[in-house]
Amino acid sequence: MSRFGVIFVVATAVVVTAAGCAGQAGAPAPPSGHPTIEPAWTSCAAEAPAGAGPALPGRDDIAGLPRLDDSFRPVAAILCTSAPLRRPDGGADLTATESRADDVTALVTALRLPDEPLTGGACTMELYLPPFFVLLDAQGRWVRPGVPGDGCGKVRIEVREALQGLRMTPVSSRPIKEIESSEAAAAGCSQQWADMVWVTGGGGASDEAAVVPPGFDGPVRVRLCLYRVPADQQRTGKPAGDFVSGRYLSDEQWAEARREIESAPPAGPCTTPANRFAVLHIAAGQLYAELDGCGRLLAQTAGGRATLRKASPALLALLTAR
Repeated sequence: MSRFGVIFVVATAVVVTAAGCAGQAGAPAPPSGHPTIEPAWTSCAAEAPAGAGPALPGRDDIAGLPRLDDSFRPVAAILCTSAPLRRPDGGADLTATESRADDVTALVTALRLPDEPLTGGACTMELYLPPFFVLLDAQGRWVRPGVPGDGCGKVRIEVREALQGLRMTPVSSRPIKEIESSEAAAAGCSQQWADMVWVTGGGGASDEAAVVPPGFDGPVRVRLCLYRVPADQQRTGKPAGDFVSGRYLSDEQWAEARREIESAPPAGPCTTPANRFAVLHIAAGQLYAELDGCGRLLAQTAGGRATLRKASPALLALLTAR
């Protein structure tokens, strides 16, 4: 899991492995009728459906929306987006932003294009997901139009480029939920982390002795992050722990921890999930320890394989010391 930077997006793209997909000849008929003209626009919070996000033509909440025609003359666009935003205290919130663009000529032109005939050839699998947007007219009324598709059934490139080229002015922002506390940010820890001891305990771990990777014979900065696993996450395939506290180990503490890790005996079978676990971040990766439950340690062997060991009381006391 990696830490994020502060970003603002007006459109989101999800990229997956490219592959061939066969299309069907011909183009589907676009939805008939005129776009529904709504009264004066209020706000994204009021008008955008809860959890409104990207949608694809012919799928999700954009399916069936009539295309823009001459019955409505747009003069502006409103985009409803969300992105992580860093707070002054160092924490971060998922923040909903409403933005306005007043030059929509290119977007209107693109939205009035027809669907392209579906290709019978290969299509890549990357997906452009448009944001929730509406168009306003001079009277302040608004519509949410459908979007034309390309030969692979995805949003036409002209619409993508027009949306990305809009000169947006933020109107308002509001936090949706906290995604990183100020305490986690100050400690250099992620707000959530997976309990990889439980994940690895399902099988595939070696029974060889643990070895801290070469190159750590001298003093190194080792960051310790502690997490609590909610009850509804325990026994799941990849339990997500919530941040509790974090700090750096002193050189003496790391030397002691390393001795305990490398002398730890094999862990026995375990069916008791941990309520709490620790993650030690070193330059070469992470080491994990359950702080209760079966008290197992996840490290690596001299050959780089994962190994499950039994964490000693001395190691657990060191990791939980204030």
